[in-house]
Amino acid sequence: MRVVYILAIIMALGLFAQNSYAAVPDWIKNTAKWYGEGKITEADFLNAIKYLINNGILNLDQSNEIKHPEPSDTKQELIEQGVEDLLNKNNLSALEFFNAALEKDPKDVQAMINKGIVLARQGNFNNAKQLFDKAIELSELNGVVDFRAVVNAGIVMSIYGDPNQALAYFDRALANENKLRQETLTAALINKGVTLLERGEYEESIIYFDRVLEMEPDRIGALVNKANALQELRRDSEAHPLFIKAHQLSDDPLSWKPKFVIVKAIAALK
Repeated sequence: MRVVYILAIIMALGLFAQNSYAAVPDWIKNTAKWYGEGKITEADFLNAIKYLINNGILNLDQSNEIKHPEPSDTKQELIEQGVEDLLNKNNLSALEFFNAALEKDPKDVQAMINKGIVLARQGNFNNAKQLFDKAIELSELNGVVDFRAVVNAGIVMSIYGDPNQALAYFDRALANENKLRQETLTAALINKGVTLLERGEYEESIIYFDRVLEMEPDRIGALVNKANALQELRRDSEAHPLFIKAHQLSDDPLSWKPKFVIVKAIAALK
């Protein structure tokens, strides 16, 4: 099959990030299979490859070398370097730093959440969800729930698990929205909207996309998914300008995909 040759060439060139092929998400593997069987278009398959690139599983930049922690690094330095790597999609390096931080403090909520994001990016969704839940439990014991962990757990369940559980996580965060930073609130709203959209609850999903667009009129995720919902409702004349605006803002067809809430600061508000 043609996809076999494509993947063989990619692997021969060493483009997959080290030790990451086994972590390629199952849906990507299915996409490759369907493309090889002629069941999906080349554009669909290339979008799947783009997902691998965007999430650091497929590495086209061989200069993006893995960094390694030093014994003298403090926990804060380890987390900060891990976050920098995470933002740069250097996932394997980020994982080393978060693991080193957790060796120093196995109960560090920040390191746990960020490690969970790395694992989710690599397709290790069960372990990512376990880390998010553990971070929620520990933050509860500390007296302040970390709602970034709550929203990230919801995202994992929405995309790869049970949408009903996902909604429970998002609702828990939104019930406390006065305690959320805007990036956490926005992630909860968009991803609850996406979950409702995928359940066929189009009118209700639009409510959540509209709330995001009130705060951030150029938010790609809200624009594209609201347009999708309107299209499902046969309101094409309303959907069309939203698709046009989204395309003007970004020609990346995957830029609207749900994004995890990265923990950027040591003492950040939730």
